[in-house]
Amino acid sequence: MKTLTFDLEYLCSKMTDMSGLPIRIYENSQLKRRFSVVDFLVDPADLYIDVLLKKEENVSYFLTERYEYYGIIKSNEIVIVIGPGRENPLDNQQIKDLAFQLNITNKDYGNFSDFILSIVPMPLESMIQMMCTINHILNGDKLSISDFHLKESPISERIDYHQDSSSADAYKGYNIEKQILEIVKTGDLQTLEKWAKQAPTLRSGKLSDNLLRHRKNTFIVTTTLIARAAIESGIKVDESFKLSDLFIQKCENCNNLDDINYLFYEMTFAYTKEIDNLIKLTTEAKISKDVYFYIIKNISEPIKTEEIAKALYVSRSYLSTIFKKETGISLNNYIHRIKIDKSKELLLDNSKSITLISDYLGYSSSSHFNRVFKQIIGVTPTEYRKKI
Repeated sequence: MKTLTFDLEYLCSKMTDMSGLPIRIYENSQLKRRFSVVDFLVDPADLYIDVLLKKEENVSYFLTERYEYYGIIKSNEIVIVIGPGRENPLDNQQIKDLAFQLNITNKDYGNFSDFILSIVPMPLESMIQMMCTINHILNGDKLSISDFHLKESPISERIDYHQDSSSADAYKGYNIEKQILEIVKTGDLQTLEKWAKQAPTLRSGKLSDNLLRHRKNTFIVTTTLIARAAIESGIKVDESFKLSDLFIQKCENCNNLDDINYLFYEMTFAYTKEIDNLIKLTTEAKISKDVYFYIIKNISEPIKTEEIAKALYVSRSYLSTIFKKETGISLNNYIHRIKIDKSKELLLDNSKSITLISDYLGYSSSSHFNRVFKQIIGVTPTEYRKKI
C-alpha cells in the first residue's frame, strides 16, 4: 500500500478557500503562514493568541465574549488556529468595538471591516467537522461532533444540592448578595465604589469540587440575579440579558480567581451605571430615553439629529424642540456629553491612544475631540489621563 503524504500549507489553503475562514499555522509558537480570502493588516486572533496556543488538547475550540469561536488543532510543535467563526455576522458597532480593541485607527478601518465582513457565517458544529478532518490527517485520530462538549449553556455542570455548607457562610453570602442587588437596583455608584474597596468575597453553596469552577458558577448565578434586578429597575429585557451573556462568556474564559474577581466588579459596575443613567432619565418622556439608547447603540458613529429623528419617526424640528424642553440642553450637546462620558472610561486604558479613542467615538479629528472634551470637562484628554 502506498504511503500517503500531504502538504500542510496546501491543505490549510484549500480549507480556507472552501470555508472562508482564516487559518494560521504556528510552529514553536511562531506564526509560520496565514491564509485568508481577504488580506488583512491586523489579526483579531492576536487578542487571544496566548490562550489559543496554550490549549493542551489535540483538538479544541475557544469562545470569545462576542460569541466568535476559534478552532485549535495541535500536532507536536505545530498548532493550527482557525477562525474567527460566527453563526451570525457582526453588526457595524461590534466591528468598531473589535477594531478599537485591536488599536485600529480610521486609516486602516476600511481594510479591517472588509476582512471581517468577508468571513462567511458558519455554525460551530461545521467548523468542528473541519477541525476533525485536519486532525485526522495530522494525528490519525477519528473524532466526531459527539466527542465535543458544545457550550450551549453557560452552566454545564450539575449542582449538587446535598453538599454540606456552613449556615453562617450561607447567611453571610445572602447578606452580601442583598447588598449588591440593592446597589445595582438603585444605580448607587458611590456606594458601589466604597463597597468595592472593602468588598467581601461572595460565597454561596458549594457548586463544584473544583475551586475555579465553583467561582465561575457563583459568578453565573449572581450575574443572572443582577440581570433580573436590572430589568425590574427599567433596563430593557434584551439589553439586560445581552449584557449578562457577555459577562458570563468572559467569565468562562477566565483562567484564575483574580480575573473572575475583577470581572465581577466590572459586571456590577456596568449594570449599576446603566441603572444610574436610567434614573437620571426617569422624569423625562419616552423620546428622551429612546435618544439615549440610540446614541449608546451608535456610539462610534458621527451621530446627527436628522438620523435620530428618522430612527424615531419624528421630524428634526419636533425632536430638537421636545428634547430641549425636557432636558434643558440641546440634543447636539447631549450627544457630546454621552460620548465624552464614554471617553473618560476609555482613557483609563493607557494602551489606547487619544487618536484611537477619537476615531472610535466618531469624531472627525483628534483636535475636534480634544476641543469638545475640554469644553465639557475643563481639561484636555491628555491632562485628564495624567490627573487620574
